[in-house]
Amino acid sequence: MTLTVRTYFSRLQSLIVNRYTVFLLFLLGYTEILQQQGGLPSLLPTWRFEIPLLLYLYFFLNLLIRKSRLQPLIAAAPLVLFYGVFDAYHIMFGRMLRITEITELPEMFQVLPFLAIALIGILLGIPFLAFLLSIDFRERRLAKAIAALPLFALLLMVEITPDFFMAAFQKTQQEIVFYSDTASARNNGRLSMMLYNEARRKSYRAKIAGHQLNPASRIDFEKVVAGLNEQQGKRNIHLIVLESFLDPELLKGARFSRNPTHPAFSKLFSKKGGLSISPVFAGGTAQAEFEVLCGAPALREFSGIEFDVFTGAKTNCLPQILSQAGYETNATNSYKPDFFNSTKAYTGIGFEKRYYPQEFASGYSTYFSAGDVTDEDYMFDGVLLSQNLEFITKRIQENPNLPIFNYVIGMYGHSPHDINLAKRPKVIEMLGKFRDEGLEKAANQHYYRTEAIATFVKGMIAADPQSLIILVSDHLPSLSGINAYKELNYLGGTVDATYLNRILIIENGRPVRYSTIHHFDIPRIILNYATRGKYCQEHDCNFMTQDTPFARNGGRDDYLDIMSQAMDAASYLRMIDSQTQCVQ
Repeated sequence: MTLTVRTYFSRLQSLIVNRYTVFLLFLLGYTEILQQQGGLPSLLPTWRFEIPLLLYLYFFLNLLIRKSRLQPLIAAAPLVLFYGVFDAYHIMFGRMLRITEITELPEMFQVLPFLAIALIGILLGIPFLAFLLSIDFRERRLAKAIAALPLFALLLMVEITPDFFMAAFQKTQQEIVFYSDTASARNNGRLSMMLYNEARRKSYRAKIAGHQLNPASRIDFEKVVAGLNEQQGKRNIHLIVLESFLDPELLKGARFSRNPTHPAFSKLFSKKGGLSISPVFAGGTAQAEFEVLCGAPALREFSGIEFDVFTGAKTNCLPQILSQAGYETNATNSYKPDFFNSTKAYTGIGFEKRYYPQEFASGYSTYFSAGDVTDEDYMFDGVLLSQNLEFITKRIQENPNLPIFNYVIGMYGHSPHDINLAKRPKVIEMLGKFRDEGLEKAANQHYYRTEAIATFVKGMIAADPQSLIILVSDHLPSLSGINAYKELNYLGGTVDATYLNRILIIENGRPVRYSTIHHFDIPRIILNYATRGKYCQEHDCNFMTQDTPFARNGGRDDYLDIMSQAMDAASYLRMIDSQTQCVQ
């Protein structure tokens, strides 16, 4: 009797305390801890689909590899690391990873320092290599094939019948918060929302092929162009996007040995610096570019980066409008032409001329050079802006009657904020309890960047006094993640504050300050200036700033129109029609 009871309890214990229980408890504990450090929410509420999916995947991975004492750990490694990648991405960039963003890895690795790449390679490579080496290709083939069927069916459903998957998901799972990936992940889980987002992307991509541009939008485009053409003495426009331009003065919890802003900059702008809401935090510069050039929110419905799916087809963005109205449209990009598909994107949105540094632009006509980037990797803003100022000054002198849209995007200030101390000696030190090497570097960069900006703006005012100059930060730098901004009380320390960036606007030689706007409001400001106020008399220029998610979703119709053109949906339809006719 005693033996029977002991055997029963022994079996019950082994049933409860087994590898699956330990695996699940570990992930529950891990996610509880990581959410306190800025990671995605806890796994606990996701019992409907995410937890069963994880247990199934863990079972399947166990089945794939040879039996050994390390089998439970080796099988768990890919799933734990996958979760780790989700959390690291969220901590650094403030958003949830999507399948399409895997295509952005080449760009990301181009801007990461070698040590970071090596560390990532070690952390991810060794466990995956151990897993691959442990796969048993000979035993239990039929069992493995049968076990793979649910996974295969799930992936097939996402890719081939995305609408069915979405409908089933919405009916059986908890609320999907369309304006918040984090809230959706809290309700449904990381893997689940990744699959749902991929199904939504596939569904939208299929539907965009049949998207018809709103006739009113076409009429409005022509009307805006006509309004610009009516202007006598068209005024030039200069739009400068600054990489990770953090204003340290907005970090109320940080202390520095001196003011990080150069005196020339402070004197020029005084208290005229405004704020603009970026679509991204810590990365995804092309998303900010999309908004400031196209006037629509970057919703990521077709790709993690909108520019990546641009084909070069004509798209009704700001440069296209200005080009149609007789402006010469120039884009100056301080990095590589293939970065974020910029050549096709710039072509499609209407830039007639595109310039890149001669070091990266073999075969391209260009006017500038990156110069010496020793110890910094990216060309200094002062080097970029001084060459642009010289180029534009000469261009205005040679052809003063041809209006110009001068768009410039820099890369200086990109993480890890390296600075050449021989050229730009350290002038600022962090004081107080909170110390961050990256922030201290960024503060020193800010000092020299603001000096360069002041020089550029003064020079541009002298060369082109009756013009509009806008300088805006694409996004904030990551530093050590969102929590660093909370701890340093950046604009109140809220999560949404990390999307607020400096914007500087100079109209006809005088700095002006607007209420807080979104990046996608900038084209309307430009068009209103170019039409001398007529644009906002005929359009809604009441910029929505209080509720960011709803303000972004309010521009979805414009977004779909732009993406339909950018992805050349009309050509896709013509191709389908021609194939159908051939079959008939």
